[in-house]
Amino acid sequence: HAEGLGMSVLGVFHSHTHTAAYPSPTDVASAPDPAWHYVLVSLADGVPVVRSFRIVDGNIAEEPVVLINR
Repeated sequence: HAEGLGMSVLGVFHSHTHTAAYPSPTDVASAPDPAWHYVLVSLADGVPVVRSFRIVDGNIAEEPVVLINR
């Protein structure tokens, strides 16, 4: 829908409520675009953990996340 409106999709995010913020096999298998950023938030330890990854041909590479508080 976004692309149909002339927008660019930069990535997707979702939470892992009981596991680490790391792509699951399901996440890897369903990653449609190697240019996207896949942001995962883990709620497993009570304090949210945010991590971002690129997934290309099944290979997972973590990328830095910088939060800016304004």
